[in-house]
Amino acid sequence: MRRFWLILAALLGLGATALPAAADVTYTLDCNSVACGTQTNYGSVTLHQVGSGSSASVTVTVDLTTASATETFVGTGAGYAINWNISGNPNLTVTNIAPNGGGQFALQNNAAANHTYKASPFGHSWMYAIDYTINGSNGTDNKLTFDVTTSGGLLLSAFAATSDGFYFASDIFRDNRTFVVASNTHTYVPEPGTVLMILAGLGSLFMLHQRRRKLVRAV
Repeated sequence: MRRFWLILAALLGLGATALPAAADVTYTLDCNSVACGTQTNYGSVTLHQVGSGSSASVTVTVDLTTASATETFVGTGAGYAINWNISGNPNLTVTNIAPNGGGQFALQNNAAANHTYKASPFGHSWMYAIDYTINGSNGTDNKLTFDVTTSGGLLLSAFAATSDGFYFASDIFRDNRTFVVASNTHTYVPEPGTVLMILAGLGSLFMLHQRRRKLVRAV
């Protein structure tokens, strides 16, 4: 009996350790004018790991459709559709930029040394940004995906917060006005395969335990 619980505890410990590395990470855009947590949900940013090693990349999805009101990216003002940081400030390769409304987006000057991009009121320390290039229009795009990698591969853990603790910032249009929103928290979303593997392991241990109990009773 004691051995069963020790094995179960070990399995759960391994699952808890491995789960974040194997999971998608979702950031909720719930900060407006720096106040966070109590604000309305303005959308989300989800990171999905693709591949490993030097070929590892991350697919980023910025989804404004998760909000309770109609929102779109902004094509006016000084803000950007999405801002983010990567540890070490490497030279990124950004591909497959795809909006859902037919709009136009472009990566900012990735080659500039110590480049920073404005995301007021969330500081000016963002290393990378994708801008909505249809100037003078708030457009119809409310979802954006793109792939990010470096020459040595890129992991989810490389996405870093600003000095103020914000991970992503986005310039949006909502309720007939424009403003920048951001996220300072994230949650892990387990991949279905990971969950099934853990459940299968627990089920096997339970069946083994039941079998041993029957053998003990039969003796």
